[in-house]
Amino acid sequence: MWIVAPIMYYKNALFSAYLPILSSSVFDNGGKPYDVSRILTPDFLFDRKLYEAYSKVYLPITYALAYGVQFAALSALVTHTACWYGKEIWQVSQQPLVGDKGMGGSSYQPANDGTSIDHQYAGGQRPNSKGSNESSVEAGIDTSMQGDDVHARLMRRYQDVPASWYLLTFVAMLAVGIFVVEYYPIYLPWYGLLLALSITAILFIPVAIVMALTNQHSSLYLICQIICGTVFPGRPVANMVFTTYCYISSAQGVKFSSDLKLGHYMKIPPKLLFQVQMVATLVSSFTQIGVLNWMFANIPSLCQPDAINGFSCPLARVHFNGSILWGVVGPQRFFGSDALYHPLIWFFLVGAIAPVIVFMIARKRPRNSIWRKINLPVLFGSLSWIPPASGLNFSVWALVCFTFNSVIRKRKSEWWGKYTMTLSAALDSGLAVGVVVIFFGVIFPGWMKGFTWWGTEIYKQVSSSPESFRPSRYVYVHVYTKT
Repeated sequence: MWIVAPIMYYKNALFSAYLPILSSSVFDNGGKPYDVSRILTPDFLFDRKLYEAYSKVYLPITYALAYGVQFAALSALVTHTACWYGKEIWQVSQQPLVGDKGMGGSSYQPANDGTSIDHQYAGGQRPNSKGSNESSVEAGIDTSMQGDDVHARLMRRYQDVPASWYLLTFVAMLAVGIFVVEYYPIYLPWYGLLLALSITAILFIPVAIVMALTNQHSSLYLICQIICGTVFPGRPVANMVFTTYCYISSAQGVKFSSDLKLGHYMKIPPKLLFQVQMVATLVSSFTQIGVLNWMFANIPSLCQPDAINGFSCPLARVHFNGSILWGVVGPQRFFGSDALYHPLIWFFLVGAIAPVIVFMIARKRPRNSIWRKINLPVLFGSLSWIPPASGLNFSVWALVCFTFNSVIRKRKSEWWGKYTMTLSAALDSGLAVGVVVIFFGVIFPGWMKGFTWWGTEIYKQVSSSPESFRPSRYVYVHVYTKT
């Protein structure tokens, strides 16, 4: 992205030289932010005649390349998971889906001599399923999914959460979701909601595995937008709702699993943990809705480029732009055989083949080989934050990660093992508290009105209205004219 994007920009590839090199907006053929209201009916449906009379959609070069690497990340997620963990996933899936029922204290099996499982085997080697040593090792870590550790045996003192609790929760929330999409003018049929949840169910295990190993969530945003844009074309609101249900189900499911794992290690009774999670989910849902409505009522020009105090909603803008591309314009017009951005489709093939090549090389190398540490879904997926993230965000991320996870870990390993997690949580908590204090104590009372300095003005000096251009509206050629 750092090398290819500037080269393509200054070569005017995809008419990118007429647009900002990095922006979270999409543009028309006049170099202005795309006005989606000009191609929609009063019912927020796509109007082909209005679209042809207005303009096609054009992307900044970093935005276009970000879509390409997201294509690669989606296909790489499937092939990477199949290569490294396919055998274990298949073996675990053959086991009956039953839980431990009625397990009391008598079912607990203590480890021999109070030692952990790792020390019960000579040489520190654990028994493993046949063939899993080779295929399930990444970054030198044994990732076997089978067998109970000491935590699992300690947790046998508590009764597990009945499957009926999860089933009732699913049925209740599904009923609410179907009511929402059918009652309100969303234009997403009930079976569209079921399709979104089915996509999440299919890709949940690959996403969770990558998250567990790398702490990076592989977003399903793009695949959801493309599928909805293909199945339900010309419906931007339906696309946003479809994508939200699909993505949120995956993201929140992974976070819920992470919380359950933390409670597992902390020896919290599963039933109590489930109840706490349900209460917290309900409270946070109503809290976020209340805060959002308060912001719309009290913050002028919210989510607009000129919003006060920078409340321009960059992530929400990217989500909205995605609904324009896939829900209004549609994948066929944007990535069809005669479309300007059709070459980006080849990234799907790159993402599908690259993990197989890495796996074939890594399986012949020792456990500490650098090839076993390459995780292509993370490499590709990390760039999906562009836009709105910029090179500054990635530079700071790389510097902090290298400092803590390489330099400090090697030189002060004991300090790193004891305090890194605590420091990370403290910084996150301090940021959250600081944002609340600064906003309500300084910004909201109006004490920042009229305050300016170099940092608040320099970015405004960069022109956001590049020279207009008007390539052929319906036939793309390499020759273009300036107006």
